[in-house]
Parts: sequence; C-alpha cells; structure tokens
Amino acid sequence: MKPQWLILPGLLLFLFFNIWPIVFSIYISFTNANIKNFPPPPPWAPEELKQARPPPDFTGLSNYASIFLGPASAGFIGAVFWSLVFVALSVLAKVALGTFIGLLMSSDKVLGKSAMRALLIVPWALPLILSVVAWRYVFDPTYGVVNQLLYSLGVSKPPDWFVNKDYAYAAMVVIEAWLAYPFIMTVVIGALANVPRAAYEAAYIDGAGRWTIFLQVTLPLIKRPLIYATVMTTAASLQFFLVAYLWNFIQLYDRFILAYGYYWAFGSPFREYGLAAAVLTLSALIISAFMIVAIKLTGLMKGMYEG
Repeated sequence: MKPQWLILPGLLLFLFFNIWPIVFSIYISFTNANIKNFPPPPPWAPEELKQARPPPDFTGLSNYASIFLGPASAGFIGAVFWSLVFVALSVLAKVALGTFIGLLMSSDKVLGKSAMRALLIVPWALPLILSVVAWRYVFDPTYGVVNQLLYSLGVSKPPDWFVNKDYAYAAMVVIEAWLAYPFIMTVVIGALANVPRAAYEAAYIDGAGRWTIFLQVTLPLIKRPLIYATVMTTAASLQFFLVAYLWNFIQLYDRFILAYGYYWAFGSPFREYGLAAAVLTLSALIISAFMIVAIKLTGLMKGMYEG
C-alpha cells in the first residue's frame, strides 16, 4: 500500500470543509440568491413548495456590477477606504506598542520578566468575546473608565462609544492594538534573543546612544521577523469583523469590508446572499492580492528554498 493513500481521508475532509464552501460561495455570487429563493427546497419536497420557492437564477456578473456601479457601490468603496484607514492606524499602533514592550521585556534591567511576560500575553490568551465584553465596560458611556476619566478632566459630555460611529471606529483601533500587540511582542522577544551581545558592546564602546543603537543595530538585526509579523498582522486587520459585530454591528457595518458583506447577507431586509457572496469574494481577492504583493516586496520567501 502506497503511503500517499494514508493521507487521502484527511485530504478529502480538507477539500470538503475548506475548498467546497469557497467554491459554493463563488457560485452563489453569480446568482440572485436571497431570502425568497435560497436555500431552494430539497428534491423530495412537495411540488407546490418547489413552485412557490424556485431556485436562484444565474445572473452572471450583475452582483459585481452592482458593487461597482449600482446601489452597493458607495457602501463598498467606503468600506474599503475605512478598512484601509483602520489597517494603517491599528498596524502602526500594535507594531509600535509590541516592539516597545518587546524591547523592554528583553532588557536585563527589568526584574520579574517571566511573570510580566505571562501577564502581557493575556490579551492573546483570553477568548475574544470575553475581551470585547471587558472593553465594553471600559468604554461604557456612563460607568466606563474612559468616560469617567474624561469627566475628571472637565469634559461635560463624553462621547457615546456605542452609538456614535466615529467614536466606535476609534475604539476598534484601540481594541485591535490591544488584542494584537502580544503577537508582535513575542516575535520581537524571540528575534532579540538571537542578537549577539557583541554588537551592543561595540556600539556602546563607540559612544552610540540608545536611539542610535536601536536604529543602527537592533532594528536591522530584527527586521526580517518584524516585517513578517507586520505582514501577518496587517492581513488579520483586513479581516477585522468579529469585534465590530460584537460591539455594535449596525453602526460599523460600512466601515469594514467583511462586515459590509455580512450586512447584505443577514442585515439587509431581503437578505441578498448573492450580493453578499460577491462582496466577500472581492474581499478575499483584495486580501490575497495584498499578501502576494507584501511577500514579493518584502522578500519574505527569499532564501526559503535555497540549500
């Protein structure tokens, strides 16, 4: 018996649970599937039900045309724009915060580093829904820590972080940075462990300051793993959805690409599944294109297959 046959069951399960939903979603994006005709009745259903609920019709590129030229165009373009703004702000925040804490936790002058590292990865370890519930209390308009602090600073009418779309969007940036900085921190700590101490000693002997040492010694030596972590966390930010959904989906559905697709499937009055599938298919293409370009530009794959 050939060894390849041993992986066949796992391969079939992978294809069924991963590839088939993707293929089916792409097919749905070329139909007029909505709550009135999808899912269609099973073959054994009564004929009356089949006539009352006909299957979706193949409509070609009409859903994609609607996204760029029809009523959904403004919302999709806005969702893409605000998603890119969110990526820029959140990635800058979590990379800067994670790198700073990683450098701090690698210093010999910090006491109790093991315990502090364990505490600092808590955002990474907690279930996402628990983290969002905790942050909802932090940003609570009446009793939250943020608004209480604003009250103490003299702000008579602090914002409602759940109702106001712009403030809710700002809260998403803060939460995303808090959720993802442990990943950057862990990568930086691991990269710094391989930096030779002789490089720092030579820089100190030459009279270099801390900022110069960071720019000229530390950053070049940890650049490759840091770029890898940045690309990975950027891709994760492009797929941002669940936190916005748990926070206040109605206020934020047009600020994130995936949330916009979800809105057409489960938030719009007629549940336009075909249009939602088209939005999410385009979202997947955008994320895939980003990953390909980022890997190409940063050279992350360079040297991987060199013997």
